[in-house]
Amino acid sequence: MSVLARILLTLTALAMPVTSISVPPSTFDISPGQAVTPPGIFFTIWGVIIVSCWAVAVVAWVKPESAVLRAAAWPMVIAQAGFSVWLVFAGLPRSAVILGSIGTVATFAVILASLLVAMSRMRATTGPWRWVTAGTVGIYAGWSSAAIWLNIVTCLPASLADSVIVQTAGVAAAAASVVAVIVLLQPSRSYAVAVIWALIGIASSAASFSAWAPFVVALVGIVIVIAVDVRAALAARKAIAVTPA
Repeated sequence: MSVLARILLTLTALAMPVTSISVPPSTFDISPGQAVTPPGIFFTIWGVIIVSCWAVAVVAWVKPESAVLRAAAWPMVIAQAGFSVWLVFAGLPRSAVILGSIGTVATFAVILASLLVAMSRMRATTGPWRWVTAGTVGIYAGWSSAAIWLNIVTCLPASLADSVIVQTAGVAAAAASVVAVIVLLQPSRSYAVAVIWALIGIASSAASFSAWAPFVVALVGIVIVIAVDVRAALAARKAIAVTPA
């Protein structure tokens, strides 16, 4: 891995908590679509993601020759920088709501695309501390896979964002896209864990708002994600078992 990649991987990881502090919590308190926005405690997953990104940056300096890190480094640089950019858009004043909405959704799309690229590139690689890199990409991508759909819903005009039909469609789209990623890319188990955490948060919020349609879809999504992830894991183990030594 190049020195430039290691430097940027480190700087973008360190920038994540700095930009988090710069955006006031009240920014996220009055947006529409709250019925499918997980309660605040569920966003503590960002702390896990940030610390995990720091761990990857450390490993990059200790094991720069790792094929896994070389495969994931640049996509992670983009994803980590995207986190800070997303917060900048999210922190824009209400007078710039259109710019903020477009910016947050577009940035989340770039973040998720970068992480999916990292997953794809890591599939055929091995190396020291692989679990750190794969686990970090998995948890970041898992949360992002669900969050991008919630971001889309909450950025819509209130008349649409507060519609149970729109909210239900958003939750269903999140679950469907996650299943596709698990089947196609076979990510780290941390991917499914992050997604399930997000869906539990969605279900909790939906129940508190008596939004029963998205609540049911979120619960069904949890069951399907668990089933698909377990099946994918068993298939992978079976493939390894039958591979000639």
